[in-house]
Amino acid sequence: MVCFCSQNVRNWIHACLHDYDRLLDVAVILIYIQIGCSLIGSLGALYNGVSLMNLGIALFALVAISSSSQSLGRTYAVLLFCAIILDISWFILFPRDIWNMSSQSKGMLFVFSLRLTLAMEILGSCVRFLSSLLWIQIYRLGASYVDSRANPREPDFDMRNSFLNPPTLPNSRQRSNSDSDDALGSYYCPLFEDRHQRSKSPFLGHNDRGSRNESPGTESS
Repeated sequence: MVCFCSQNVRNWIHACLHDYDRLLDVAVILIYIQIGCSLIGSLGALYNGVSLMNLGIALFALVAISSSSQSLGRTYAVLLFCAIILDISWFILFPRDIWNMSSQSKGMLFVFSLRLTLAMEILGSCVRFLSSLLWIQIYRLGASYVDSRANPREPDFDMRNSFLNPPTLPNSRQRSNSDSDDALGSYYCPLFEDRHQRSKSPFLGHNDRGSRNESPGTESS
């Protein structure tokens, strides 16, 4: 029974790791967890600058996802790497001072806020490390999807022809572009035709008047 359950769990994990949309949902949930950890960690009396920086990076991630831009996604990848390096540096410098700080000299609430910041930083760094691995898998799935299509991509088009949205096939894109061009052409053609006719109408009127003036002269002669 235990082996059967473990096999089901393995199959479920394997299916999740190869499902682009499910991984993306998990990544968004992890971003919200990072935002919560950063907000709580920023309540610390000291050493809370790293929490504020991580909060800004997490909010930038939400903007990158909602805008569906590959350039913003790459920028977030660089910021996420910098955030992990910053977490490592912060853990090297400050946790010992926070943990050894006495509540008698600084006050119980002061020390509690610092230890809360430390706990939220530990939790947030673990979530960021897991999120980085998740984004690597998401990028691999998106890149393999596009490479299997072997279609040319635009410069600001994302891993699956969008940073989040499902891919748009080239035929549908060409059809939509042709439809929009036809619609624009049908809208602007009457305007150009009217202008062309108006520009020609004075000359036509002059020629008509000239022919009318010439006709009596020829008759009289």
